[in-house]
Amino acid sequence: MALCSASAALFAQQASAAEWRVMPSAYVGTSYAENPRLRVDDNDSVSGAIGELKASLQRVTERSELSLRPRFVAARYSDDESLDSDDQFVTGGYRWMGERSEYNIELGLTRDTTLTSELGSTGLVDSNRRHQTGTFTVAPKVMFTERVSGGLQMYLADNRYIDADATGLVNYRYGALSLFSSIVLTDAGSSLTVTAQAGRLTTEGLFAQETRDGTLRLGWSFQPWLLWSASLSAGPSTVETALANDTGWVFDGEIKRLGDRWSLTAAASRNQSPTGRGVLTRRDEAKLSFDRALTERLSASIAARWIRSEDLLPQQGRVKAYQADFAQLSMATSWRLSRDWSLSLQLTGNTQDFELATERANGYRASFNVLWNGQPQSL
Repeated sequence: MALCSASAALFAQQASAAEWRVMPSAYVGTSYAENPRLRVDDNDSVSGAIGELKASLQRVTERSELSLRPRFVAARYSDDESLDSDDQFVTGGYRWMGERSEYNIELGLTRDTTLTSELGSTGLVDSNRRHQTGTFTVAPKVMFTERVSGGLQMYLADNRYIDADATGLVNYRYGALSLFSSIVLTDAGSSLTVTAQAGRLTTEGLFAQETRDGTLRLGWSFQPWLLWSASLSAGPSTVETALANDTGWVFDGEIKRLGDRWSLTAAASRNQSPTGRGVLTRRDEAKLSFDRALTERLSASIAARWIRSEDLLPQQGRVKAYQADFAQLSMATSWRLSRDWSLSLQLTGNTQDFELATERANGYRASFNVLWNGQPQSL
């Protein structure tokens, strides 16, 4: 129904005036890394060149927005060619807005490596295999009154790993359906939201299995002070396979503070999400970030995050759950040379501790880039 309604709206507006806009950007630079695969007792270091090209193309009318966002990333390392990569990311979306309804459709295609897709998720990144993902999302929304709204979201994802035998990675599909209802409490934007979600994970391979999960959340977003904003949601969760079941809680909280020349964000969450190991995990995450404009041209930022991924239920063929801890600290500075050009320096430290490793693994990376940010252009 959502697809038919959105398509009808698109064809109905062909005669209306539409504006095409494009905004490109790119960067090129050098990168130095110690222990890039996060192996235990690995002191190898590599250096190479990295680059990225991306763009945002939009077709905008009074009621609709059609967008395409391609992004291409390449890396070449002279000391270890197995770390070379050519990653492609493409996202297409369509949004239609009526007087009391809104439809969002999004299609995403990704082709990257496990050093990108699994870092901080499974602990299994040292093989650096190719990874492909296709995602599809449909999300219609209806305004029942000025303060009450509701809708649903359907999400599908298909993940493939190329030549990943004996790595612990498996192909999997995950689909989820969620229903929500929201009520605005105050004119300042405070609102309550109730969300119910059901999902199914299916895997391929020797130990193929099906896992079902469900969550129910009550969320509250509010603005306690003028420059502060906060949100909190929590509720029960369940997961089951043909062999066992488990229950628990999920939550998500975030608080932001905006200053004249700086911003601070702190967040913590517990969610149920699939990983490349083909199981649903309990993913605990904490994040803290601080951005500061030092001068008119110079800015700096620091960010820290910690992630713990633990199997909600043991895999077939295993007697206990699997757990991986990942932590990252990054610092960056940016110097704006002109309206379109800037320089950036980024330092990152990663640490990882997971069940199959005898000790904690540490890795470091430094990169220096020249960035070009194109200005929005009308076509």
